[in-house]
Amino acid sequence: MVSQPVINVSNLTKFYGDFKALDSVSFSVDKGWVYGYLGPNGAGKTTTIRTMLGLLKPNGGEVKIAGVNPSKDPVRALQKVGYAPELPTLQTFFSGEQLLDFMGKMFGLAAQARKERVKELIDLVGLKEWGDKKIGKYSKGMVQRLSVALALINNPTVLIMDEPTIGMDPEATAHFRNLFMKLSKEGKTVFISSHLLDEVQRICTHVGMINKGKTVFDGPISEVLDAFTQKWVIEAEVKNITKKIISSLQQLDFVENVKTDENKLLIELKEKKDLRGEISSEIFKHKGVLLSLNLRKITLEDAYLQALKGGR
Repeated sequence: MVSQPVINVSNLTKFYGDFKALDSVSFSVDKGWVYGYLGPNGAGKTTTIRTMLGLLKPNGGEVKIAGVNPSKDPVRALQKVGYAPELPTLQTFFSGEQLLDFMGKMFGLAAQARKERVKELIDLVGLKEWGDKKIGKYSKGMVQRLSVALALINNPTVLIMDEPTIGMDPEATAHFRNLFMKLSKEGKTVFISSHLLDEVQRICTHVGMINKGKTVFDGPISEVLDAFTQKWVIEAEVKNITKKIISSLQQLDFVENVKTDENKLLIELKEKKDLRGEISSEIFKHKGVLLSLNLRKITLEDAYLQALKGGR
């Protein structure tokens, strides 16, 4: 029996007056996935998230969280959902521990359970030295850390996060990258809306992109990157490149073209195959001294920019 998606967005359409913010957007997210949701400003990401949280009602289509429509039954749909907004406005007169304790009460946690959960989460997000300090003294990055802790207070099975690492330094970003992957391995479903494409590529198992209210691509990140890869290029750093080496490489059946870039050879292949072994053999055959050999792969940023231009 095929399990149903934890998050299922189907033909979602939303108007603001005459403006169509979402135009039949569809995607699904299964248990344990880390799903990156991409798009330029104004693409419809925030509208999608607000609809997923039951804060907006769509004009067409529907959202289901664990099989329940949040527009029709928000309490049941969202009881196991944690949400961390982008740079939230939190009550500055609370300490981080006090606000987490307050949220724990709202979820019905007993006093001892709250105490243990608050300590666990403060440590988990790296605020151990700041837990008893007023939120008004927190930096933007600290507020964002606390926001993630608040999203986890009820031990949710689904995490929806809008720019969760914005304002964080590189060390904190790496910390949360590892945290999100750990939560995924524990079976939680993590949905991340972000502009940090390098981080999305490192963290996410699957990715979707929206532009002008329409889905541009959606799928496993490896398949998305492969779909936008027009040619594979092998980059060979060679000491003393000779015309003989270039000529022999150009005559190989699987080579489309060979370009030079200082002491590097950029070898365009006719097919998407890793043929570094064959390339290195050809270079060695003509007494080339190979310093490095890499397969130049497309990045998520490359695919994103191609998609914005309408390419694929």
